[in-house]
Order: sequence, then C-alpha cells, then structure tokens
Amino acid sequence: MKVEKISPFQLGCLCFAYMSGFSTLYLLEAKLILHDVWMANITAAVAIILLLQLLMYIQRRFPDQNFSDIIVNMFGNWIGKFVLCLYLLAMTGLGVLSLRSIALFYTTAILPNTSSSLIMAIVVLVTTYAAYLGLNAISRAALVILPFFAMAMVVICIFIFNDVELNPLLPQFQHSFPLIVYGSMISFGFPFGKTSVIVFLFSEITNQKKVVRSCAIAVILSCLYLLMSTYLSIGCLGEHLFKSAAFPFFSAIQLVKFGEYIERIEIMIIGIWTILTLFEIIIAQYCFVKIVGRIFGAKALSSLYLPAGAFFIAVSMRSFDNPAKLLSYDMMILPISILAPSILVPLALIGTIWVRCGLANKS
Repeated sequence: MKVEKISPFQLGCLCFAYMSGFSTLYLLEAKLILHDVWMANITAAVAIILLLQLLMYIQRRFPDQNFSDIIVNMFGNWIGKFVLCLYLLAMTGLGVLSLRSIALFYTTAILPNTSSSLIMAIVVLVTTYAAYLGLNAISRAALVILPFFAMAMVVICIFIFNDVELNPLLPQFQHSFPLIVYGSMISFGFPFGKTSVIVFLFSEITNQKKVVRSCAIAVILSCLYLLMSTYLSIGCLGEHLFKSAAFPFFSAIQLVKFGEYIERIEIMIIGIWTILTLFEIIIAQYCFVKIVGRIFGAKALSSLYLPAGAFFIAVSMRSFDNPAKLLSYDMMILPISILAPSILVPLALIGTIWVRCGLANKS
C-alpha cells in the first residue's frame, strides 16, 4: 500500500494542534496546585521532549518500518500484538475523553438542550471522514487553521490582560513536593502524554532527522499556550472563582468585549477550539486503524475507518455519562494509565534492541 508522506513542519503543526485542542478546557493541574502549576507544566513538557528523543532513536534503527511493525518484530508476534492492544486501549481512552469533553462543553455552555450523543455522533462522522482522507489532507487542514488560531489567541490575550488584577504565580512553593509531582503527572497525562501517539506517524515523514526538532517546538509552544491560559484565567477570575469554574479559560474569555456590537467574541474562539479538538480525535482514529490493520494483517485500510468510528461512538456513549466520572478519569486514572504506552513500552523496546545488538555482536 502506497503511503503519502508529509514534511517535518507539517508534523510539527499537526502535533501542536493534536496537543493543544481542549488542553485549556479544565486546567485541572492548575486547580490542584495553583501558583506552582508552572513547575508541573514545564516538567511534563521536558519529559515528553526526552520521550520523543527516545522514540525517534527507536524509529531510526528501523527507518522503513512503522512503529507497530517495530513492536511486533522486537517483542515477537503474540507479545507484540498484546502490546499493540494496549495502545489501542490508550487511543480509545484518549478519543473517548476528547469526545466526551467536547460534548460536555457544548451541552453545558452553548447548547444545553442538545443531546450529547447527537453532538458526539456528528463529531465522529466528521473525524472518520477526515481520517479516511489520509495524513496529507489532515496536515493541510492543520496548516490552514493554525494561523487563525494564533491570531485569535493573541488578540484575546491582549484584551484579557487588561482584566488581570493579581499575579497568579505568587506566592511560590506553597505545595508539597509529592503534590507537585502528582500535578506534573496530571499535566503529562493531558495534554502532553498524548504525543506518544504521534510516534505511529514517524515512518510517514519525509525527513526523519528533523522530526524531533519539529515536535519539540510544538511541545514548547503548547506549553507556553497552556501557561499563558492559566496565568490569564487565575489573574482575571481570582483563586476561588478559578477553582469553582467548570471551564476557567472560557469564563475568562467571556470578559472580553469589543464595543457594543461584538460582545460574544468567545463564540469565534469556541469554533477554533472545536476544530483543534477534532484533530485529537482524527489522529487517534487514524493511528487506531493503522494498528488494527497491523494486528489483523489487513493490506487495505480504507474499509476499517467506518467500523473504527462506530466503535469510538459506541464506547463514548457508554462511558463517562456524567461530568464527575470524566473529571475523576482525568485526575486519577489517566495520569497512571498513560505511563504504560508512553514510557514503559519505549523503555522495554530500547532494552530489547540493546540485548539483540549485544547478542549479534557476540555471534
């Protein structure tokens, strides 16, 4: 099957869109440790950059193979497919999390009388078709939307800054070290740990030498965007209102008004947020289909996208049926469950590669 490759720059834009999406929707780590949140975000960003270096090292050892092929070849057929099933489980969780988050936001803040199932079904129809079009079409869409996102964020942040009444980063070091570590794990789980899914796209990049740099720039920009959103939200709303708000950054954006006729500027921002969130689900579905195809040895993947979309919507409708369960998953389960596909599997791959290289050298 012929694979159309994309450039490292396109991958970087896609990586930023994939990470940023609704990364500022809940700001859970900020609600947990407030003034010390910058340590959690920076720690998680540095960890994922180091992880990208590790993943790229593995990919360079097998430049012509997809990451799913590398896993099966290194671990063996049965163990490798079991590991791929773990990735499928992680991608399903990330996809369902994004679907439920966007449905919760719309039914809470914009369309209270609309069924969340209907919103998720519409979103999955769009993302399934986008994943079916292929990585080239997905990356071109990211290139189109990101300039509008950057322009809108700059304008919004300039106007929100006028309402900042306190320095949200002071006083410093008010929380214990274990709590800061846990805040870093929450930040790693969402949004930075999601970047481990991008490794399944590395084999489809034209110049693999520039992959880490492009993705690292995307991670840094995403970290700055997250820190900026947190700073403005706490500074405008205050600590107590920030903690009690369901969507703090959205509440801060609602303070922005441009005169008498353009008061609801947040509606335009919501549209851009929604599109970026679609990229999270699209990438999850795209990589999900690639892994399913590898497990079952399918040569043509085009027929798998619709069943994969149906699977995502079916699981979403049965999962996180109230906001408390969704937030509990974000706070307590995701920071732990993301460690296996993001850290443990790459380390096990590195160990297997070194052992095999050592045995080959001895022989």
